[in-house]
Amino acid sequence: MSLFQRKQSKTIAAPLSAAMRLRVLLIIGVILLPHALHQPPQISLWIALGFGWQFLHLKQRLPAPPRLLLVLLMLGGMALVWASQSTLIGRDGGVSFILMLTALKLLEARNLRDARMVVLLGLFLLFTLFLFDQSPFTALWSLLSFALLVSLFNELSHNAEPRPLGTSLQSSLQPLLWSLPLAVVLFIIVPRPSAPLFGLPQTSQATTGLSDELEPGSISQLSRSPELAFRASFNDREPQRNQLYWRGPVFWGYDGQRWERLPPEFALLSDEQRTRRVQTQGTPLEYSLMLEPTHGTILPALDRPLSAPSGANILGDHSLRFRLPQDARQIIQLKSDPEAKLDLELPAPLRRLSLAMPAADNPLLQDLGASWRTLPPLERTQRALEHFRTQAFSYTLEPPLLSEQDGMDDFLFNTRAGFCEHYATSFVLLMRAAGLPARVVTGYLGGERHPQGYWIVRQGDAHAWAEVWLDGQGWVRIDPTASVAPDRIEGGAAAAVPTATEQLPGALRRDFGVLHRARLHWDGLENRWNRWVLGFDASDQQKLLQALGWVGNQNLRLWGLVVLSLALSLIAIKLVQHWRAQPKRSPQQRVWLAFLKQLRQRGVEIIPSESPRALLQRLHRQRPELAPLAAEFTEHYLRWCYADAAADAQTQARQALAQLKKQAKP
Repeated sequence: MSLFQRKQSKTIAAPLSAAMRLRVLLIIGVILLPHALHQPPQISLWIALGFGWQFLHLKQRLPAPPRLLLVLLMLGGMALVWASQSTLIGRDGGVSFILMLTALKLLEARNLRDARMVVLLGLFLLFTLFLFDQSPFTALWSLLSFALLVSLFNELSHNAEPRPLGTSLQSSLQPLLWSLPLAVVLFIIVPRPSAPLFGLPQTSQATTGLSDELEPGSISQLSRSPELAFRASFNDREPQRNQLYWRGPVFWGYDGQRWERLPPEFALLSDEQRTRRVQTQGTPLEYSLMLEPTHGTILPALDRPLSAPSGANILGDHSLRFRLPQDARQIIQLKSDPEAKLDLELPAPLRRLSLAMPAADNPLLQDLGASWRTLPPLERTQRALEHFRTQAFSYTLEPPLLSEQDGMDDFLFNTRAGFCEHYATSFVLLMRAAGLPARVVTGYLGGERHPQGYWIVRQGDAHAWAEVWLDGQGWVRIDPTASVAPDRIEGGAAAAVPTATEQLPGALRRDFGVLHRARLHWDGLENRWNRWVLGFDASDQQKLLQALGWVGNQNLRLWGLVVLSLALSLIAIKLVQHWRAQPKRSPQQRVWLAFLKQLRQRGVEIIPSESPRALLQRLHRQRPELAPLAAEFTEHYLRWCYADAAADAQTQARQALAQLKKQAKP
């Protein structure tokens, strides 16, 4: 092992002071804090206990954990991760496992090597935070955390005791600020792929959202969820508030308990079928949806969508579906015509599906619907809505349990209290009993208009309504909930059930208080971040480059050279600044250091406090073959440093050094 290697080994194995270890603990704690939002509570508690033990140990209130205990803690942590995540790899299990290992490494960190390893783990965990969340808060937190890690690495490399945090941060923020302009330019001009460079595995946790099955309670469970479903921005004009029906899954088959979607043989619409079965009534509305990841294929769209975007299909029931599950936030451009007429001619197979119902279930409902069969079709729908208005029905977030056999009879003639899926289901069954084709449509109703001009639609805005097929009109939307709770159409669940407002999350109350205004300000910031940073795709890049006049191979090459020159200039400036910051050495010092370098390369141990004559005496004893040239150099070097008239000493010292360089190395 060379002298340099031995010296480096001694340095990285040197023990850290308690103050430096405390600095490491606190900064890594800042890095890991946001991960608690994405980890099971038991794992977060396990990590917090590890941090607490190390903190109390540094305060001399607890002993250092013995190695056997560390091994047992590691095995217990692995078991905890496996029990919580069912795996030790992938996004969820892998990150939990690395968090646990980082906490253990902090418990045993004693020297510089351990501290550097913890810093590297912190950098990696900083990156993994973006696997869970890409909000502006995460970006800002990560930027500040990165500055803290850089300052910590500098402290570990140059100081035995940590400097004040402000002083340390100042030295680390400067290079980061220097790099920001270059990062912005690269963000704009670097080619952007049409798809991510790598995909993320699906999370093992359940995702809130619309389902491919509908049964009592499906929508009411969503009514309490403040999770964002999507944001909608209309290009030129907006629909009326009562037209904000966002179409999702459509249900046809009913087995007495749950609804099912259209069979696969009727699922897809060709372009020719879509043109024939959809008659637009005016100028379509153009809009964009910023969809949150759902890990599913449901694509909500303003009723009624006219086409499917790339990667999606329009189905036979005029709903949209992605071909593959969507695991990332994306922006979709769509067109809809809320007044369009659908299926003026209803094929016989679809007519049979939209009239089918269990013959033995809900006899009272079937009798009521059958009593309207002799009436004109439109009047049959009015009789059902009148029944809801006049029979003391109520809209509630907590509907009572219904009987399993004849649940809709129980609802219509006994409890008379339900959520939107109860009204949609009972209305569709009444229409089928009355001889009218009908189906249930689920999706979202309304939303909240942001002052910046876009609509915020949350999972709590989930809704169910009915469509009835009428001769000459096609499928007509009828919302029976409006007969019972008209405020639900205009103001959401909170407006429909004001007495239950306290049961809803704050984001769904829309009380226009201080907290609500703060939420809107934050949502506006997040919307801009998602649209202009996370959603900055190849199309946006092309538009921006065109606006800047950078489009074209010649221009791109030119601007590429400009960016490269800018980067090289910044690097050169920093190198010059670094060189100027180095301590100035005299010619004698530079020659002496070159002499020591030659000895070190020949295996001679260099002792920093050793004088030139003491070094020469040691060479006579240990390396006599080097002593003659070393003696000649030392004589001329000392004359150069200390003699009054030593004009030739510099030349002779350099000549002796040159002869030493020519001597063969062992």
